[in-house]
Amino acid sequence: MPELNLTTAYYTSAAPSLLWEMTICQSLGDGRGTYAQTLEQPAPYGRLLGEYLKQEAGVDPECGPVIEIGGGYGTLMCGLLEVCHPERVTMLDLSPLLLARQQEALAEAELKKKPEITFFREDLFTWLARERPTAALLILNEMIGDLPTITRIHRQELAESAAAPTALGKKPPHPNDLTPDTLKSEAARLISTYELDIRDLPEGFNLNYGALRLIELLADCNIACTFISEHGSDTMLPWPFSLYSAIEPPGRHINPRPIELKDHTEYNIRFAHLEQVATHLGFTVKRLHLLEMLGLRFDDEIEYLLRRARPENEAQEIYLEFYEHLAEYQALLLLREKN
Repeated sequence: MPELNLTTAYYTSAAPSLLWEMTICQSLGDGRGTYAQTLEQPAPYGRLLGEYLKQEAGVDPECGPVIEIGGGYGTLMCGLLEVCHPERVTMLDLSPLLLARQQEALAEAELKKKPEITFFREDLFTWLARERPTAALLILNEMIGDLPTITRIHRQELAESAAAPTALGKKPPHPNDLTPDTLKSEAARLISTYELDIRDLPEGFNLNYGALRLIELLADCNIACTFISEHGSDTMLPWPFSLYSAIEPPGRHINPRPIELKDHTEYNIRFAHLEQVATHLGFTVKRLHLLEMLGLRFDDEIEYLLRRARPENEAQEIYLEFYEHLAEYQALLLLREKN
């Protein structure tokens, strides 16, 4: 029987924390720590993202509205606003505590040009469906693994659900409100509608339902560029990092796996499914490994470290830890012309 993995209770609790997981954004912090020394040009994560989006997605530094969903401690947006100067910023988060941290960080940020910033505490599925926002840029960084995941789906149950009659024009339920019956029917709908390849998944597989529904909702919005990043289940390292087994991700085309954290469980993401849904819905899609955006060092010291996988000092231990963690991360750019 399929089940639904939710993290809502954790993020709406009194004390959710991001310190139990090693996020890339927080690891780079202000761009001056040891993790940042793995980069060719050490800088805060948000600033690196802003520079990448200007070059690769044509995001204007003086762009229109920017939205970040699940903004953590506000670190990314503080860095982004060093190089991008939008007229307006919207921060959306489910957690009152994290939203307060974002407000504090952005209030204290020393920026040459500070935009009008609005903070909303709301579920992203409800907010996107209601507001259908218009924006130059939407950021969903290292957070879609927290969205609802349907686990332990069996092929026979899918076949039965696909054969059952469905009401024409019926809207999909809110992801948090799925019942045992709708878990199966919604999984069958997504797999059938977008012809998602599940042939290489095991009997009793997992489906990134919330992440796929997110893409469907974004198709009804007017957002020129969407950036999405997360742990991937089907990640391949780009050359030359692909030469080193010390940091090779677990494998390709594998079942989205659970990531056990304090008081909640996330799932990594099958990016090929997200890419397929986005392409079907009319987005221009660019898929990348996150290290391509960050510009990691690959000099003699790093090559020797990756080849031997035996650090010789504390700094190298940190470098190798960061490379190993970053190895699994992917990102998507979803691009479309403004209406």
